[in-house]
Formats: sequence, structure tokens, C-alpha cells
Amino acid sequence: MVMSAFRIELRRTIAPWVPVAMLTVSLGLLVFSKGPWNYDSAAWNATWLTAVRWPRYLLVLMWPIIVGAAAIQGMRDARAGVGELFGSTPRPAGQRAATLGLALGLTAAAGYLALVAVGVGQVIAKGGLFTTAWVMQLVLGVLSVVAGAVLGLGLGRLLPHPITAPVLAVLALAGGLFAQVSGMNGAGPNAMVLLGIGQVLPHGPFDLPSPAVELGQLSWLLGLTAAGILLLLASSARTKALALLPVAAGLAVALPLFPAWSTDNYVPDKTASALVCDGPVCVTRLHEDWLSTVAGPGKEALRRLGKLPHPPSRIEESTEPFRTNKVGPRDPSRVLINRDDYAMQNKSGPSLTTALLSGAGTSPCHAASYGGEQNGREDAARWVMAQWLLGSYTPPASRIQPPLQPWTDSAWASLKAVPEAEQIARMAAARQAELTCTGDPLKILTEGAR
Repeated sequence: MVMSAFRIELRRTIAPWVPVAMLTVSLGLLVFSKGPWNYDSAAWNATWLTAVRWPRYLLVLMWPIIVGAAAIQGMRDARAGVGELFGSTPRPAGQRAATLGLALGLTAAAGYLALVAVGVGQVIAKGGLFTTAWVMQLVLGVLSVVAGAVLGLGLGRLLPHPITAPVLAVLALAGGLFAQVSGMNGAGPNAMVLLGIGQVLPHGPFDLPSPAVELGQLSWLLGLTAAGILLLLASSARTKALALLPVAAGLAVALPLFPAWSTDNYVPDKTASALVCDGPVCVTRLHEDWLSTVAGPGKEALRRLGKLPHPPSRIEESTEPFRTNKVGPRDPSRVLINRDDYAMQNKSGPSLTTALLSGAGTSPCHAASYGGEQNGREDAARWVMAQWLLGSYTPPASRIQPPLQPWTDSAWASLKAVPEAEQIARMAAARQAELTCTGDPLKILTEGAR
């Protein structure tokens, strides 16, 4: 009997079309657009965790669809004027509402799980990193979908007006976007950001939401879900008013758990960032397959860096997101590399050795936002330093903008015109300038340290 009623609800409602709309929007973005979910190690099909995190991020677009569709369905009986007719049947009104909620909630959850499955399938095919950190993220995503379904049904039943569904959809979209944008630019309180349905833009592949954040969001979503269920099943104004209690309870639990500052929203992913080494060359477990590519060139780069005083002794993959704003001082004993750095991509053998020797084994200081000519001067200095360590000069590619060759030609000629001891001193001073992100390394190579 229950299954028969469930099948009837599936046929006579818009429930089957909700996952279709969800998948059309989300997969269209993930597959056909060049968003942040398609780049680097945090791509949506890179690891099990990212395959779950990016669908949560896109809930900012899927949730309005779910809430709006559910509201349309929730006001069905009142708009059709059959409330009294159904009330005279032996089947309890609560049971009819529960069946409707089950149909819409399950189909929406199925659409969300199908989206996650598309990403996970690609991760498995690529041999991406598996950890258990994705489990809670999946629970939160599914619970968000169910909360949207029952809340939309309940509000549609409570307010059966033509504008209810579009207003709810617009409010859901505006609220979700506001929370996400506030999370990126720090414009709003951190607690407000974390109450948003769509996850804030993931930082990188080496961090996880903190347990406090996950527990707080779980409490909040459970409160929303309970409120939607009460509104859906309520038969009196008093019962409908009680729907505010689980929302208040969810907030009361969540708000004290949420960190005051967004910097505390994440904790390091120790599994993904664990180092796997071949002698002095180490990469993260996330990129363990890269070790065979970087080990040989890395050891060669360390050998050539041995010409300098106090040379680095290790090469390690950095877990800082590429394009981070952090600059100097850096550890002089390590050469830090980042697989997502465009300078490292698609390189192996001698070309990778050259990339590792750029700046005499230092990271660029571009994150200091010098802009314009100063960036170009630093790039030119880093190129000359690599060429000196390689023992011969090759001009940089002409496609680089701004053109570096006028600077590199002049710096190379000036550097090679002085005795070897002075060359080493200038190289060491230029390397120190890059380690601390102070001074002009190109001027040091050309004129010497003063």
C-alpha cells in the first residue's frame, strides 16, 4: 500500500524532474565550463574528497531549484481546492504529506548522489587519492538536499500563494550567493558564511573542514530538516509555530561551534600532505605518482645548487595553495615545489631541472603584488640564476610577456664579466633576496650586493 502510494506520487508530481534539473545545471557547469572545479589538484574529479566538495559548492545553484519545486508541490492541494475532499478520506493527511515528502526528498537526494557518483567514477578511473574525509561532506550534502525538499514543501503548504515558490527560490539563491561571496572576501561574519547551504570555495587539496565546522553545519541542517517536516505534517497553527523550535535549537548548537575567524575553518589533511620520498626529493602522498618524474631532475638540481654557499639539501612539495599571498622569509635548506605551478606542469628531465633551478631553487615573490616592471625584473633574474647554475646561457622564450631577454642578456654579460668568486657571491646574494623577498635580485646580479 505504501509503495503503491509512493509510485503514484512519483507519477503525479514533479519529483522525477527535480534531479533532472539539478544534474543539468551542475553537470553543465562541471563539464562544460572552465571554473575553479576544473583546475589543478583540487579539480572535482581529482580525489574522492573533491568529488564530494564541489557538488556541495554547487548547492548554491541546486538548492533554489529544490526549494522552489518543492514549494510548488507543497501548495498543490490548496491551489487545486481539494483539501476538504482529501480530508474526508480514510487516509490520514499526515500520511499523504509524508509520502509526498518522501518522494521529493528521495528523488532530489538521488540526483545529488548521481552527481557525486559521476565525479567519483572518474576519480576511481584515474586512481585518485582515497580518504574517509569525504564521508561527512557527503552526509552534509545529502542532508542539505533533503532539508531543501521538506522545507520547500512545508512552506508551500503553509503559504499557498502563486508568488511563494519564485520568492523562495530567489531568496535561496540570493542567500547562498551572499554567504559564498562573503566567505571569499571576508565581508560578513564567519558564522553567517558557514550557515550558507553551498560550501565556500575550497581552499586547496591539502585542507579539510574542521570537525567543529562540520558538526555545527550538521546541527543547523538537522534543525532545518526537522522544521520542514513539522511544517509539512502540521495540522494546526500551534504545530506550525513549533517548527521554529528545531531551527532555534540548530542555531543554538551550531553558532558556539563555529570558529570566530575563517582561518580556523580548515585543518590540514595529514593523509594527503604526508611526504613520500626518494632520497632528498619528496612529494605529497596526493601526488605520489609524480615522484618518479621529479626524483631524477630534483637530485640533479640539488647537485648543481651545491656550487653555492649554504645550499639547500632537500626538495619538498609545498602544501600551500598555488598563487598564495604568503611571501618570505623561506627556509633556505629546502627547495619548495608545487605541482600546480604552471612552471612545473608538463615538464620532465632537463626542462624540469631548469624549472627547479629558477631563482637558485627559491619560490618567486610575485605574491607580493609588485606588478608591472618589477615582476619582469624578478623573472629575468630568476632565469639568469638558473642559467648560471646550468653552466650556459639560453635566452628566455620570446613569447614571454613582458619580454625578458633585454634584461637577461645584460645581467648575464655583467655576471660573467667578473671573477668566479664574485659571481658566486652575487648568486648567493640574489638567492638571499629571493628567500626574503627583499631587494632587487636583477640589480644584485648586474652590479653586485651593496
